[in-house]
Amino acid sequence: MNTDIQKYADVAIAEVLNPALAVTRQYLETYEIAFENGKPTIERLDLNRSDNLVAVYFPFKNERFFLQVNVTKAPVVKVDFVWTENGTSTYLTAVSDELTFTELSHGFPFQPLTGWSKGDTKKDGKSQYTFSRLKFNIFNSEAYDLNQQLDLLLNELEKDVKSVKRLTEKASTIIVVCRHQYISGNAGIHFDIQTINRLSNLNIGIDIDTYISGNAIKDPR
Repeated sequence: MNTDIQKYADVAIAEVLNPALAVTRQYLETYEIAFENGKPTIERLDLNRSDNLVAVYFPFKNERFFLQVNVTKAPVVKVDFVWTENGTSTYLTAVSDELTFTELSHGFPFQPLTGWSKGDTKKDGKSQYTFSRLKFNIFNSEAYDLNQQLDLLLNELEKDVKSVKRLTEKASTIIVVCRHQYISGNAGIHFDIQTINRLSNLNIGIDIDTYISGNAIKDPR
């Protein structure tokens, strides 16, 4: 971790360990941060924000949403505000009753790919899959805003539009989004016309499932 990134991480960790902001204390009175090697676990740092901020995400134990500590880059590295971020999983999937996984993945040059073929035995060993499935997921973390994750996935798919379209022509292909939203988070979803056009150009629909969980933080009064 380079020096600047370490500064952002250290400032965010200090806020988690010794909160200066009331809202941080409120979250930590209700939820417990996950630790690793004696320190709060950092799930992800987002250095690509356009508002002079670095977002540092900490996982809560037994929850799918995150504590988001926003740290200013300049002129002073310090905590600006604290919020929560939904846990978001965004991926492309294609299913077929006729084609095998190998046939689905043939000519689809993206990696990593996971899935199964119709008739394969499920992990529990008690039954078999009744359809084939291909899944393309580029994310190792769920600490993302929906639109940010979708934009990154579309960037990858647009590297070979023809291959994506060929997949959509031989199998039911969509982008799946699963959002694990904190109870007081923003449930709104908005796609601008550019995003809609990008989906249309790839011949892909989108399906969004939202799961709301958690307990409201205590009123400081």
